Amino acid sequence: MGLSWLQTLATWIEHTFWSRMDEQMWSCLPDTALVEIYLYLHDRDRVNMAKACKNWNKVFSYPCLWRTRYIELGGYRAKLAGERALKFADMHGAHVRYLFLSCNHPSSHTCKVIQMTVDNFLEKIHHATIVHFELERLNLNRFWKFENLKEKVVNSFVRFFSGQRNMVNFDMLAAHFTLTSGCRILEAVGSASGSTIKDLDIEDFFHSRLAMFQVKRFRNAFSKFTNLSNVSLNYNCLSDDIFESMVKHLAGKLKNINCKIYRTDPHFHRISSFSWRKLKSVCPELSIDFWFEGIGMSSDTTRILVPGAPVRKLHMWTGYDDNADWQLGETIDHIAAHHKQIVVVSMELDNNNEAIDVNLVKLVTECKCLRELYINAIVTVAAIDEICTLQTQGKINLHTFHVTTCGLTQIECAELMYIKDKHLPIMEERGLNFRIASDYLTEFL
Repeated sequence: MGLSWLQTLATWIEHTFWSRMDEQMWSCLPDTALVEIYLYLHDRDRVNMAKACKNWNKVFSYPCLWRTRYIELGGYRAKLAGERALKFADMHGAHVRYLFLSCNHPSSHTCKVIQMTVDNFLEKIHHATIVHFELERLNLNRFWKFENLKEKVVNSFVRFFSGQRNMVNFDMLAAHFTLTSGCRILEAVGSASGSTIKDLDIEDFFHSRLAMFQVKRFRNAFSKFTNLSNVSLNYNCLSDDIFESMVKHLAGKLKNINCKIYRTDPHFHRISSFSWRKLKSVCPELSIDFWFEGIGMSSDTTRILVPGAPVRKLHMWTGYDDNADWQLGETIDHIAAHHKQIVVVSMELDNNNEAIDVNLVKLVTECKCLRELYINAIVTVAAIDEICTLQTQGKINLHTFHVTTCGLTQIECAELMYIKDKHLPIMEERGLNFRIASDYLTEFL
């Protein structure tokens, strides 16, 4: 008789018992398991999964699956992207809590499509309770050619934000609004969610060359935000008057200010040490992160880096203007003398030929809290060796030291490799993130 009967029996069991069991098992998965599966899928896969059975289709409509949404606006497929966004708004828009919009390469050809998409999309989801709103790089005053489209898109935002009373995070980085349009939107957001927003990112919110700290309407709009923990903005939006408002409304709440200073923005006013100390006294956890771009004269930087400012991070990028004047050594000395609490320093000095070796060594020895140092500049091998030696001797406590030194000769590169072999064992033993490179020959430490 053989074993053919056993093979026949196994086939029968597989096609009857086990197939039914698998079908019943998958169709009866608990909702919590199905939700977890759905969350890993893209929209098209979610739709296909919902077609499998009635139970899976029911879970497809659960609000928790549609809390977070990423919408692309513009680009070469702007019309198709807009149609998809509106279709989503019709089906699930009311469930959105975390909304992320991206504006890809707006142009005179796509701005009309973007404006209509924004207007219709925001109208369809106006009943949603948005907690996090993010739209970066709208670039309204840079790439939008027609004034009527600018006004319409601003009106759409104002209407929408006026009805959102529960936002916690608001981010419109690089919106580049005009003075009037930007103030209108801040007024709408502040009036509706000023008491709930904790994170506010309005870096490059206004177009450059506007001295916003002098505008009363902006100061009044900013004062509506009474619950801020973190704020990102440009230096031309800060002043002693703004600090007085923050002392009044944000005492015990504000923890970090991220401030960008560009060469094209008004930055010649000075916020007094008294204002910084007063704000710090009512916000004991406060720290400030500065980003300088295209500003290198010490007379400009030290006017901003006043004693009393609780500077935690500082980044300086010189840009590529070879005709600019730089006095970075004096700036570094000023930091070492007045901001010993600084934790992170990053300097990209692409067009600077100033010798800063002595200044860097002074910085790492004076600033005992310094943990991360990133340097891209002309730095001698001797200065790098001295900093590494201070680290190995325990006289400084850097956790991260990345340096790219420029202009080395072949002989100097060989010396740099010797520095690596000299200090590498103890750096590895301590688990430190030290990296040394040159533009002639890259080596890592």
